[in-house]
Amino acid sequence: MAGLGALRPGRRSRAFTPRLLAALLVLALGVLFAPLARAVDYGHDVSWPQCPGGLPMPPDTTEFLVVGLTRGLAFTENPCLQQQYQWVLDRGIRAQAYAMATFPTAAQYDTYGGSGPYPATTRPDRLRNVGYAEGRAALASLNTIGWRPERIWVDVEPRPAQPWPSSTAAERQDNRYVISGLLAALSDAGFPYGFYSYASAWDAITGSWQLPGIPVWSPAGRLDFPSEASDLCVNPSFSGGTVHLTQWTDGTYDYNMTCTGVYQAHVAGVGWQPSVADGATAGTTGQARPMEALRLSVAGDRLSGDILWRGHVQNVGWQEWTTAASAIGTTGLGLRLEAFQVRLTGDLASQYSIRYRAHVQNIGWQPFAVDGATAGTVGQGLRVEAVTIELVPRIPAAFTAQYTAHVQNIGWTPTVADGTVAGTTGLALRVEALRLTVASTAYAGDIQWRGHVENVGWQPWVSSANPIGTTGTGLRLEAFELRLTGALADHYRIYYRAHVQDVGWQPWTADGGTAGTTGAGKRIEAVQILLAPKAG
Repeated sequence: MAGLGALRPGRRSRAFTPRLLAALLVLALGVLFAPLARAVDYGHDVSWPQCPGGLPMPPDTTEFLVVGLTRGLAFTENPCLQQQYQWVLDRGIRAQAYAMATFPTAAQYDTYGGSGPYPATTRPDRLRNVGYAEGRAALASLNTIGWRPERIWVDVEPRPAQPWPSSTAAERQDNRYVISGLLAALSDAGFPYGFYSYASAWDAITGSWQLPGIPVWSPAGRLDFPSEASDLCVNPSFSGGTVHLTQWTDGTYDYNMTCTGVYQAHVAGVGWQPSVADGATAGTTGQARPMEALRLSVAGDRLSGDILWRGHVQNVGWQEWTTAASAIGTTGLGLRLEAFQVRLTGDLASQYSIRYRAHVQNIGWQPFAVDGATAGTVGQGLRVEAVTIELVPRIPAAFTAQYTAHVQNIGWTPTVADGTVAGTTGLALRVEALRLTVASTAYAGDIQWRGHVENVGWQPWVSSANPIGTTGTGLRLEAFELRLTGALADHYRIYYRAHVQDVGWQPWTADGGTAGTTGAGKRIEAVQILLAPKAG
């Protein structure tokens, strides 16, 4: 499906090199450092153009692959399907498939229209039988190599070699009959399915057929701006279905991304901003602009489940809980979003937590809220200005790191866990000491750590059974380092970061890296610590 941009009227053919494209996407999607679990996956799609001697196969770093079953038209076969499926097996990555839907030739109509699950007495049913035969032909290719992909996408695009009739409403209805027959074949064989198309093609071929229950794979063509592909995750799709995958091309590779964890803010005086993902900031800070609405996607094929969320809006109060298919807040009314709550359902909730925070007028960044807690304020008339949202793998209680901070003028703060903030921000109070415990009933091991203290320097490495820093001396903690030991280190990583005087929140570091500063005379004011399973 490379070269899609050429089929889309009015598209600029701006050539991005793969390296520049990757750099822009990293900047746009905020994945320069994703310490927890990046929700968005990046993959490619291939078919007969990637046969030997043609376009290259994707780089080995690809995280999933969508493999074409046909060679441009229905009733044809990708001649390299076996090799491309073996490529997937050799790398142990996830894979899905796609098949072309095509309006039949007169010969195909005669050959396939008279037999199938539908009566052959009417033209609509004969067209459904043809579509059913197209699906069975694609499935035969899968049976030959013994593959059952996660999902089969039905590609509905203009085919110059075998055009879809689209001059009248009756012709567009005929096209729907063919497509519905193909879907029936996939359904009867037990395969999840979805649609690949784009708005102008879908409108011309089907007459804007709305099928909100069927997932969508949505292409952007060549990117005109870095977030164009991720924006498709949260914008209405051509068929009304939830967008699971988006695609873009540079002319050599077709790139794809999953839509889980992509979100987008509507800001006063700006409108809908570019979408972001995986904990990047949506909204603005330092501009006194109210956020008015949020969109979010959790669509994907890995786990069942959805997001439920609601917003607290100026002059409205709490909105009703709704799924991620609907935005929260309002647009066009000039009303500020003041707070929001988010929670997961289904298998997503059993394997992930969702954590989020708000940058609030006169307050700044609040601590993270998790799994239904409130981010923002209620009853204070303060606007939400920016947010971050991220999915975090659930860690069994046996592997939870619990910690507390000793803060100037306060003493020991309440014990927290799982990346929650310990300490204070915005009060200019120093953290003087930290305590931490980690329990493991499955793996032997411990945490070792050390602190860098004002006028003392680095303390010796000690077990987490001992605090770091000092109490009763009025000395600031300036930096700290943590590392795991034993079998715990084989299965987990420990992430942490510091909120530093005149700096704010530093990037996350892990497994022995330094959080805070040395030689700068700056106090740590707050910390976050989190255990996360190692990938794989």
